[in-house]
Amino acid sequence: MKSIVEICRLTQRRIDPSKKLPKHLEQVKTFCASVGHGIGTVDFVEKVMDIEEDEYMDVVKKSGEYTQFKLGNLTKYFEIEIYREHAQKLEKDMYESKLKDLICSLKEGYIVIRKPI
Repeated sequence: MKSIVEICRLTQRRIDPSKKLPKHLEQVKTFCASVGHGIGTVDFVEKVMDIEEDEYMDVVKKSGEYTQFKLGNLTKYFEIEIYREHAQKLEKDMYESKLKDLICSLKEGYIVIRKPI
């Protein structure tokens, strides 16, 4: 059985409605959630792609130095997060592939690359 790498993307955020706060604190909580600080939020990610680990490592090896640094430690850490600022650097450095297309399409949120244990 071949090892699979999962590619997930943030799809939505939800603010926990169970806590009743004064209006001015509710506004602070909503603001913090919208700018990504994670206060009172739950992130929902969904799997958007599977890629065989050999294919993933081939893309990494054929890419430049930044991509090898950012994506090359998956076997060590089992999970890598990619935010927009990372995607912008990877766009210039990464070998052409479906994975690159997905990463470069990131406009907000983040992508998680996971190697199931």
